Amino acid sequence: MNLWLFGFGLGALPWMNALGQPSPTIAAYDTPMTCVEALHEGLTSLSLEQGSVGLAQRFQRLEPLIVATHDLPFIAEFTVRRHWASFSDGEREAFLRSFQRLSVLSYASRFVALSAGAFNIQESRTLASGRVQVIASIARAEPPDIPIEYILHQDDAGWRIINVVADGVSDLALKRAEYQRVLGEGSVADLLEILEQQIAAL
Repeated sequence: MNLWLFGFGLGALPWMNALGQPSPTIAAYDTPMTCVEALHEGLTSLSLEQGSVGLAQRFQRLEPLIVATHDLPFIAEFTVRRHWASFSDGEREAFLRSFQRLSVLSYASRFVALSAGAFNIQESRTLASGRVQVIASIARAEPPDIPIEYILHQDDAGWRIINVVADGVSDLALKRAEYQRVLGEGSVADLLEILEQQIAAL
């Protein structure tokens, strides 16, 4: 299974859908476990319908779920870190919009072969930072299962995912390295172009 998983405010920016419009009311999860369970249930339910649901429909149905379960503005800002201060308001909005679209499309295009009960949550741990780690796995046809760890934090919107590590690899770290390299060598426009290319490839 090819997983696209990511990790790590932008409180001033509104939640937006793929068209740049405000997203529907965000669901609030009162525990880390309910947040992760909601993500698993949504992905599994849609995967079981894959024969009758195209990519565009999958995107539309998954967008509210991914927005609700992940703190995408926090994650997006973290990937560019020190460069964020130099972004104009328009660049910030464009980056967040593209980052959100890429995030949702990645889930929509790659989680398409899940069986019922594919996700298995083993335990949760409270970290020294106050964040919570939820440890789980994804079953696959040939053992071993894929280990997956979620890191969640709590804000005014409840508990949301800020990092996911699959099989020991954090997509957050990969994206942070990629985005900061692009910004170090080029411009925000270059980064936005790369995101659009990645979106088009899905």
